Amino acid sequence: MTHQAGADAGAAALDALIQRHAAQQQVGRDETILLKGGSILSMDPAVGDFAVGDVLVKGGRIAQVGPSIDAPEAVTIDATDRIVMPGFADPHIHCWEGAFGRLIPENVPQTTADPISGAPSSSRSYMNVAHRMLAPAMEPDDIYAGTLLTLLNALEGGITTVVDNMHNARSPEHSDASIRALKDSGVRGVHAVGAPRSGTWDEQFPGDVHRIRAEHFSSDDQLCTLRLYAVGFDDLADLIPVRRDLDLWISFDSGIERQDLPKLYADGWLDGREAINHANLLSADQRQVLIDRGAQVNVCPRIETQFRYGRIPYTEWAQQGLRPGISNDNPMTYGIDMFSEMRALYLTQRLDEHRGGPRAASLRDILASATQAGADNAGLGGVTGSITPGKQADLVLLDTSGLRLFPRNNVLCSVVQAADIGSVDTVFVGGRIAKWQGRMLGVDVARVRRLAEESHHRLLSRVDWPHDFIDFDD
Repeated sequence: MTHQAGADAGAAALDALIQRHAAQQQVGRDETILLKGGSILSMDPAVGDFAVGDVLVKGGRIAQVGPSIDAPEAVTIDATDRIVMPGFADPHIHCWEGAFGRLIPENVPQTTADPISGAPSSSRSYMNVAHRMLAPAMEPDDIYAGTLLTLLNALEGGITTVVDNMHNARSPEHSDASIRALKDSGVRGVHAVGAPRSGTWDEQFPGDVHRIRAEHFSSDDQLCTLRLYAVGFDDLADLIPVRRDLDLWISFDSGIERQDLPKLYADGWLDGREAINHANLLSADQRQVLIDRGAQVNVCPRIETQFRYGRIPYTEWAQQGLRPGISNDNPMTYGIDMFSEMRALYLTQRLDEHRGGPRAASLRDILASATQAGADNAGLGGVTGSITPGKQADLVLLDTSGLRLFPRNNVLCSVVQAADIGSVDTVFVGGRIAKWQGRMLGVDVARVRRLAEESHHRLLSRVDWPHDFIDFDD
């Protein structure tokens, strides 16, 4: 075969691969893809990094990583001028809020106390707007639209694993709509189902979790899995029997410091399969209890600096031996964007150090939090989070050919300090190409926008929203 004929055959094979993946077909066991000539940032110390290297993917899994791999049977993707890295893993997003992105520019209090949180309430208060106004007004179609929009936003930005903290399960139909969006998105997803925080609902949680497990998550060996969600200070008496019956993780959102943690572990109510969102306000002793038992934690840099406690509890956890994951939390004040979260965390860490505080996390530490530690929070640390042979091929290729990231120089600095969502060229989830050369595959963007816009207008009209639907209020 001539060189040109070989090149033509390779191009045809690649085109066929892209068409197949655009149709969201399942990756075959015999499918082999070679990413060739990229800068490999594996996030696995045993594998190492390569200024120029290859990654071989077989049947959706990482088969080999090295400086040069010979695989004539593979469909080759030229990764020249690309950084090849693990997909981000976000353990804490409330995806149902997607149609209301940037609805609350700041968490602005007024004088009336919010009945849920006790905090001052206003049309710019997250607790008031999200949980008291909008959540009770949402139909299952609204849940589907918001969740799908959020997840596709995440995937477009290189977040390949998402734990969807679904704290608006008002009925079985609301849960089913959320799960349908999770599966339709193509992300590696964890459905963390929990009770609403306000308004009337069917009171089906946690009993309905048995049905959810049987109908949607009968196998643990699938792209999307199940866990429970609770606010940390909730009474867990009804939740724990369900957890035991179904053998599930729990994501806790704020307030866990109010619990008697040693007793919960001694009694077997907690067992180390807990992910603590925010991870604020715990004492050093409480942190050590969680660390010793194997729990995971994640921090939310932009939420904490904008309208919660003002303190990102990253350093204290890391100093005690547990590196937190990083999570976006909610899209109602900003866009879901792991690059922005990493940058916010790194800059606040450096600021604290310059002001006489503890040594800041390194660039590699920050990236580990956004990848492997996030996967650990998702209960999927052995499945994803690094470019390790045997793990699922959840990969991101960043384009360094444009002016923004050229020249590459320091790869870690390029990812944490310079890259953005626009740099994400290609995204793999379990070996399937979800984004190719800057374009989402198999996604009807016009449909997703229409569903989200219709939900947005319908709900803001339903709750008599006091601002213009597109406003300039500060």
